[in-house]
Amino acid sequence: MTLKNFMYTLASGILGFTLGLSGKIIYESTSVHAYQWSSAPIIVNCYGPEFPEAAMIKAIDYWTVRGYSIGFYEHSPPPSVCKSEWIYGMIVIRKASFWKLAPETLAQTRRYTSLDVLKGAVIEYRPGSYNLDLLNEHELGHALGMTHVEKVGHIMHPIYEKMGDVFDLEKE
Repeated sequence: MTLKNFMYTLASGILGFTLGLSGKIIYESTSVHAYQWSSAPIIVNCYGPEFPEAAMIKAIDYWTVRGYSIGFYEHSPPPSVCKSEWIYGMIVIRKASFWKLAPETLAQTRRYTSLDVLKGAVIEYRPGSYNLDLLNEHELGHALGMTHVEKVGHIMHPIYEKMGDVFDLEKE
């Protein structure tokens, strides 16, 4: 391969990556429910026994009454399940390492997707933050495919102090 061909290939790759990333950002910014599961996900608690089962049941109830499906919730999975970073078809709850989250971040959700289909998700909580009102509902919303909404009182508001229990599919 000549240097000229290499440079064209490199430029094409960078352009393709940039366009793809831009498309994903635009898609997420215009849709509240940007991603879908192909089947109801299973939620597993890999955080540990201190994560209260009732807190996740409350968050699951919040979304199921709004029409979203959960396969089931496993509060005490076998240790072998929690060894993988993420698991196909599952939402994994973990305790965040102290260096993984920015100081102002209470929790974060990473989604593993293929186009607009969710393959798996991981919710990481700062130790103890799972006890904050509505935080589990918010993070589970991300794991179910929701994006942030800048409406005060909306469950998916990005700032905890401005979050509320309202959910609608309107972005603005």
